[in-house]
Amino acid sequence: MIKKIAAPLLLMLILLSGCLKDPDPIPETINTYQNYYNYLLEPYGIQWEIDEVILGTGHAYGIPAEAVITLDQTEQKLLIQARDSDSGLLIDSLSYTMVENGAYMTAILGSEEEPHLLCEPIDTRPPASYMIKFRFLHTAPVLGPVDIYVGGDLPEYKILSGVNYTSVTEYLEDTEENLWEAIIVTPANILPADSTILSYTVNTIFRTGWSYLCAIGHSTSSNESTYQIHVDDQPIY
Repeated sequence: MIKKIAAPLLLMLILLSGCLKDPDPIPETINTYQNYYNYLLEPYGIQWEIDEVILGTGHAYGIPAEAVITLDQTEQKLLIQARDSDSGLLIDSLSYTMVENGAYMTAILGSEEEPHLLCEPIDTRPPASYMIKFRFLHTAPVLGPVDIYVGGDLPEYKILSGVNYTSVTEYLEDTEENLWEAIIVTPANILPADSTILSYTVNTIFRTGWSYLCAIGHSTSSNESTYQIHVDDQPIY
């Protein structure tokens, strides 16, 4: 049985005069921690379901969501489904095995005609001292493979080459100074001086000791909108 946690647990203390027996112990739960991302290029929100239980509905494009899922056992295969919140149409689904205390990111990409649903584990270990941990998700179908630069626009600042649509990159670590200076995305094998898709510069969003997912995609759910990097912090524990 899958249980969703949608609100803080309310504890009611009943004060009675006289003696009360000791309360029964609260049963331990087997939890997983989940981050959800809607990068589907459609005008409607997404309804998320786990084993046909509705987890949430109306999830808008580009806005991260979180949930805690309680498992029946320490390792369990779950059916993840993404639906059109308005019509209930199933967009895509996948089965994924999750484990106790694991953290996972689930994202829906593409379009209604060509959807792509993915689930990946989140590495919750902290970065090295004085560093920031991050990885990229490529969500723009028509963009093609890209190269990514951090800290500057010279060849030596290229950290990733040929990142394809639907790819979730390896984790990388860098300093506040470099990440605040610049994150630059170019077509694969083209220098920033020759062609830049987007440039995320003079920013102070990244914090030392934190972990982030940087999604390369559109600014809105329209395929005609400008490109943007959506940055979301990831759990560390």
